[in-house]
Amino acid sequence: MIRLYIADTSALDIASAMQEVSETRRQKVLRLPNDEKKRQSLGAELLLRKATGRTEYSLGKNGKPYFEGSPLYFSLAHSGSYAVCAVAGSDIGIDIETVREGSERLAERFFAPAEYRAVAESAQPDREFCRLWVLKESYIKATGSRLADMQGFSVIGGVEGFCLQSFEYEGFFVGLCLRADAMGEIEIHKNVRL
Repeated sequence: MIRLYIADTSALDIASAMQEVSETRRQKVLRLPNDEKKRQSLGAELLLRKATGRTEYSLGKNGKPYFEGSPLYFSLAHSGSYAVCAVAGSDIGIDIETVREGSERLAERFFAPAEYRAVAESAQPDREFCRLWVLKESYIKATGSRLADMQGFSVIGGVEGFCLQSFEYEGFFVGLCLRADAMGEIEIHKNVRL
């Protein structure tokens, strides 16, 4: 089962939240350019704490976070005023993004040919781009790959050994990727209080 947590970070008190997160997160937040980005980053780790009771973790290949010696896997993401956290019993990735205009050029640059064609031929190319982007980024997070690897695989038709799913939430697309034969049940905790 996947547990997914979603929170609006727009009212998060930065000073209070800084006291509740890991030292690694505090240092990261101090480097961020504005309060919105700080709230997003803090919110993601606060969701991890709600989901697992933990905030201390290690970083692996390409910065993929993990709990040492634990059967729990997790992934964090944020966009706009939202932060998300996904927790599962195998490698998992999550992404959240809002639809932006003019994304066809990005699709040509970052997507595999079939994905670019799907965007270019879509009646709503910006929405299709966003839907595919969150799936691709969730796969990258699940595998510990890099954004530079984006053209090397396609999420159209699935990726062997992984389950992919996207859905819309409050005007955002959320993408999930799980290393498994089937996605299974997704328990969604919306509007989590931080």
